[in-house]
Amino acid sequence: MTTVERQPPARRTRPVFWLLTLLLVIAGVEAGSRIIEAVENASARGKNPFVEAINPVPAFHVVELGGRKMVQRSGFHPLMNQGQPPFPLERPAGGLRVFLLGGSAAAGWPYHTGETNITALLRRKLERLYPGRPIEVVNMAAGTYASHRVKLILEEVVHYAPDVILLYNGNNEFLENLVYRPRRPPAPWDVSAVARLGYRVYASLTTPLPRIDVHNYDVNDQSSNNLSFAFSQASRYREDPRQFEALLAHYRFNMESMVSTAAAAGVPLLLATCPVNLKDWSPNVSHHRPGLTPEEQARWTVLFREGTLALERGDPRAAIGPLRAAVAVDHEYAEAHFLLGEALLATGRRDEARAEYQQALLDDAFPFRELPEFQAVLREVAARRGVPLVDLVPPLEAASGDRLLGLEVFTDYVHLNERGQEIAAQALLEGLLARGLLPGRSAADVAAARIEVRHEFSAERDTYAIDVTYGMAMLMHQYGRLDAIYQELVGTFTRAARERPDLAEDYRNRLGLFQKVHHIASAYRDLVRAAKLGLVQQLYAPADAERIHRMYTEMVYQSKASNLSREEFERRRPPPPVAP
Repeated sequence: MTTVERQPPARRTRPVFWLLTLLLVIAGVEAGSRIIEAVENASARGKNPFVEAINPVPAFHVVELGGRKMVQRSGFHPLMNQGQPPFPLERPAGGLRVFLLGGSAAAGWPYHTGETNITALLRRKLERLYPGRPIEVVNMAAGTYASHRVKLILEEVVHYAPDVILLYNGNNEFLENLVYRPRRPPAPWDVSAVARLGYRVYASLTTPLPRIDVHNYDVNDQSSNNLSFAFSQASRYREDPRQFEALLAHYRFNMESMVSTAAAAGVPLLLATCPVNLKDWSPNVSHHRPGLTPEEQARWTVLFREGTLALERGDPRAAIGPLRAAVAVDHEYAEAHFLLGEALLATGRRDEARAEYQQALLDDAFPFRELPEFQAVLREVAARRGVPLVDLVPPLEAASGDRLLGLEVFTDYVHLNERGQEIAAQALLEGLLARGLLPGRSAADVAAARIEVRHEFSAERDTYAIDVTYGMAMLMHQYGRLDAIYQELVGTFTRAARERPDLAEDYRNRLGLFQKVHHIASAYRDLVRAAKLGLVQQLYAPADAERIHRMYTEMVYQSKASNLSREEFERRRPPPPVAP
């Protein structure tokens, strides 16, 4: 009988052994990748991973004037206040030198050239506190400058011996159409350092860093955004959550960098919050949530129409129910939240109204006001880095009867009126005192430095301001106020023609042009309203809707985007509004 030799059974532990070995290798690779990532992040600290600045040019240069070295505005950065007078390179003995940086709100527009903007008022207050002492409050803010451009100015001005830098910035982060390089893979892969490193290498090879041109940046760079506002098109940063995340991270990087630059130069820095018009400026662009079914769209339209018509006939109580129901159907349509806020405020429910106004700001598809997410970053950076934060919001709210920020302190969406400028300047003065930068002065002294501001009509300034305000209101769909702004414009130009006979013909000609513009804009406004309420087919023949739409879009092209090619403009031109 043949004996069959039996093979020993395979050890059951062998698969377990290989599985453990594989897991250890993966863990080792992951741990090594985390070390490499940490080293890479440390070595890259200080470098800008978001944008590449090209054609760098200074905002100021040193010149010889009257035997003294003076710092004078260069011919570059044209959106910065051109009226800024030269100041000595060497700070005067016993002098106090303050710089204010930011966007057009910090510049004090539209009062940036007079004595009632933030910096002029702050200078006057300091002169009251320190009579005879050389006081310099230099405004280096620039219209449309986002934090990445303000950062370039701060890196320059720390070399001009400031006693303190005030930073009031945050409204313009959406203005430039930068396409950010993705820095992390999509979830859930972003939890792995191996995936993050691999993705970063891939992105660096396939996607160049966006460039910001320092030398050639001017108002024409906003043409694309003007079309987006005018044609109700969402910002890329709203449509792509990863681009929004990158934009927010870029803002954080810029704020951190400016704090570090000031600290390295030994210059005290004060950050200011960025107040916005919450109740008197509706969202620029409202979009429906993705996935809204035709049935939901139809129900939303009926509810929105019912609520809107109730508000228009002066019955806010009747508007609340349907607008709440519309928001329940589509919680992302910003204008519905805004109108609900109006109805709630009109019925005395202020806190509920505030929540709806804030939600309208959060849902704005192309915001031109600082968003709460960016405000949170500012506060977090200030707290973590120990930088004083001057909160401009509470004193401005205190000056508003219902404690909701609106036209009591603003001229438009973010720019303060003269009353608001004085309140902001006083808050900054109190911030300087709290920082220990006003030696020998008390809180009572600072309180006594308040200035009573009275508006004095200026034909040149006031016609320019109302001209720009009307244009912004038209592009940003402030249709509820458009007629009132137009009536103010008529009054301003009429008075300017009376007070400046030498320019009367020019003012009358400009007013005649605005009469034509307002006719086109108001016709388009009514067409858009009919579309939102589902009434286009009842109120307009197709040919009439097409004619109104084409007149409006052509006017936008000629007045705001003529530097674009006709082909690009036609690509961006939307179809006429229709009933949903």
